[in-house]
Amino acid sequence: MKFRSTLSTLSTLSALSMVFLVCSCSLTYGQTRISGSVKNSADNKLAAGINVTVNTKDTGLLLTYALTDDKGAYQLSFKTSSDSVVITVSGMSVKKQTITHPNKSSLLNFNVAYESIVLKELKVKPPKIRRLDDTLNYDVGQFTGKNDRTIGEVLKKMPGIKVAEDGAISYHDKPISKFYIEGQDMLEGRYNIATNNVEAQDVETVQVLENHQPVKALKNKEFSDQGAINLKLKEGAKNVLVANTQLGAGLAPVLWNNELFGMYFGKGKQFMATYKGNNTGDDSATDLQNFYGGDNSLGFPVSLGIQSPSGPGVGRKRYLLNRDNAVSLNNLRTIGKDYKLTANISYLNDRQIKDSYSRLENYLPGDSTLVIEERMKAIEGFHYMDATVKLNANKEYLYFDNSVRFSGDLHRNEYGSVENAQFIEQDRSAPYFKVSNNLSVIRNYKKSTIRINSYNGYGRLDDGLEVRPVLYPALFSDPGTLSGTRQSLRQNLFVSNTNIGFGMQHGRFRQNYVAGANASLLRLNSELQSLTQDGTTGNTADSLSNNLNWDRYDIYLTPEYSYADKKSNLTLKLPLSNISQYSNDQVAGNHKHQARIFFTPSLSARYKLNLLWELYGQAGYAQSIDGAENGYTGYIMQSYRYLVQNIGQLPERSTQSYNMSIKYGHPIKMLFASWSGSYYRSKMNLLYGNEFQGFLAVRRTLDIPNTANGYNFSFSADKGLEGIFQKISLNAGYNNSENTQLNQTEIVAFLNESYSAGASINGKLGEWADFDYGLRYGRSENIIKNDARSFIPISSAAQSAGFNLFPVNGLVINLKYEYSFNSAVTGDGRRMNFADAGVRYNLKKLEFKLEYNNIFNTRRYIAAAYNGIGSYYSSYDLRPTQVLMKVRFKIK
Repeated sequence: MKFRSTLSTLSTLSALSMVFLVCSCSLTYGQTRISGSVKNSADNKLAAGINVTVNTKDTGLLLTYALTDDKGAYQLSFKTSSDSVVITVSGMSVKKQTITHPNKSSLLNFNVAYESIVLKELKVKPPKIRRLDDTLNYDVGQFTGKNDRTIGEVLKKMPGIKVAEDGAISYHDKPISKFYIEGQDMLEGRYNIATNNVEAQDVETVQVLENHQPVKALKNKEFSDQGAINLKLKEGAKNVLVANTQLGAGLAPVLWNNELFGMYFGKGKQFMATYKGNNTGDDSATDLQNFYGGDNSLGFPVSLGIQSPSGPGVGRKRYLLNRDNAVSLNNLRTIGKDYKLTANISYLNDRQIKDSYSRLENYLPGDSTLVIEERMKAIEGFHYMDATVKLNANKEYLYFDNSVRFSGDLHRNEYGSVENAQFIEQDRSAPYFKVSNNLSVIRNYKKSTIRINSYNGYGRLDDGLEVRPVLYPALFSDPGTLSGTRQSLRQNLFVSNTNIGFGMQHGRFRQNYVAGANASLLRLNSELQSLTQDGTTGNTADSLSNNLNWDRYDIYLTPEYSYADKKSNLTLKLPLSNISQYSNDQVAGNHKHQARIFFTPSLSARYKLNLLWELYGQAGYAQSIDGAENGYTGYIMQSYRYLVQNIGQLPERSTQSYNMSIKYGHPIKMLFASWSGSYYRSKMNLLYGNEFQGFLAVRRTLDIPNTANGYNFSFSADKGLEGIFQKISLNAGYNNSENTQLNQTEIVAFLNESYSAGASINGKLGEWADFDYGLRYGRSENIIKNDARSFIPISSAAQSAGFNLFPVNGLVINLKYEYSFNSAVTGDGRRMNFADAGVRYNLKKLEFKLEYNNIFNTRRYIAAAYNGIGSYYSSYDLRPTQVLMKVRFKIK
């Protein structure tokens, strides 16, 4: 054990040394600064917009560049070992100048001469992507095809930008931190409202703001490695109401699909409203998803649920049997010179039907295997509402942000049935609400910064689950014939997080100190009771109930030290926290107090080799202790076949993690690539597992320390092209994880290994057609240590192809084909085929669209995969063939 500890310490020190080594590269050569002005030699006036570049003398490598500002001034900073550099001054109608200059800081002025340029029918095409400092400008018109209606469809074609199936946007494989329209974040993270509704023809430019710091008071003080998106609208889409409406109807069964959208963007005011409703498989909830994370501080620790089918690995439109209505209202107003008031309200109701067959194989110790087969049907209905009002001021010396939010599922019901050894009915009701206030203030002084953050929130969940028949008869001693079981669970949660910070700047070095206190007060009550045939409930034994008060208080201090220049950033954080948890189990009469002191340091470094290459490294150590979710001691039936009782001891974890990435971005060549790798190793004091009693599972816990570790690698690349192929994307990944689990009272160590690779192509054939093609491949393998059984790897593949024809102006014909393969599936389900077709015709402000979906009438999607120390097979019912006619009317 001592030898292992020494190895772990050496590996940690080695990884930290590598990060320091990356950062030390920035100090190899001194930085050269050349500044000056550019004047017109004819009238001696200062010249703006003149391009000044610096290249190495021997290789001609571009070191940096700048454009002169309104006063004709420029400033260049670079590092090179050459004794001299080549400086070039150029611009439109400007006679080019090139000089060789010593590699030393100096003041250098230029006088330029303008000359007339005679062009013979020369057609100048601007570049698709232009860089200006840390901003990339994508020309929307050059990326938009005849089949693209919304800006979200165009974003998918832009090199360096990725749009996930749920609409999440990433740049250079990192999620964007902000989504702006005309420089304002009106949607507050729900940017699918814009990407799925704003028409591409109304957007002039998509801007990517690299390393974006959204808080002006923290600019050049706190580094961000995330980008942001800003939509620049065309002048014709400003100061005017832009709206459109859609009516849709179809068959198999009776189908409807309706939409209403409107937006207004003027000086000092922005507005956007949407309505969507359908029963055709379009998930209207996608528009309302918050990609900034939402309110994560108010999370209820325990929840119930019915056993329902999990979504298959195919697009939601293929299987979603829905009936939804979604509304969103978003408004931003400027108050005075500096303040903005934002209001966002959204509402969603939906009724979803799910139907599937599943087969779960659990590999038990020895050669035995436990097989659980289930035919599951479920109906879920909910009414979700979210409303936020926010007041914000974002100035260089002052940042003020206060938001009040209400969210909740006002009426949620789930009903399901399961057929296995017997017929089981499930019924759940789980309404909840959350209300919170979040305040943030940052004030800059000459060389110091003070910040205050305060979050306060309250939430309530009333969760109830009824299961018929009785599945755990040994738990009850009530007389008479029992028909079922009822689990009730009520949680009231109050959370308060407050901190104050102080920062000081010393040239390129900065130090911050944050002190804070967090409080989480939970009241949890639960009862597990039997149900009689007449609907009455039986008595509740102490072992089947919980009446728990759980209070947690955190006090912490976080010193942070950073160094930053134009090419490198180095940040060291040293958080120290004291955690106290008080539990009062009023059923058992137990009072407990647990206190821990955690030290969780982290080190991150970033270094820009040049304008194209960037390195990033991170190393960290984390500690945590769980709370009430593993602290209650009475039984809780979380689902019909999952009964949980804790031993009272809380899980504690410590994790060391290391990450490194390399990025390459060349906007002019439209080439973006990234490589990343990570490793983690965690230790835990408790060992968890399930003990199966037939198809029922009871969670067991042993006081046995255990470890888990894993590593992964990923690669992705985007290349924009001219000609037939417009964009090519490649990606690959490898993941390896090793864990330990309790399996029927025996300790089992297992290894999961997976590979993935994919490619996609977008292109066009002149003015009469465009196309897209995608390919994905995956392979997973499961290995149980000290087990003689051999598990065959599972391979899966998927292909998709789309072809759009434009025979005449205004007419579009859409063809789409999808194919999937799974090696673990036998019979006809091993290979699956889908096809769709559509016709769209534009007539002035009217758009007619006819859709023919699931032409082959594929009714089930079959998949198989490894799941921990078992495997999972499922057959999910899909939507049938459907025909839908849509009519869209545009108002502008």
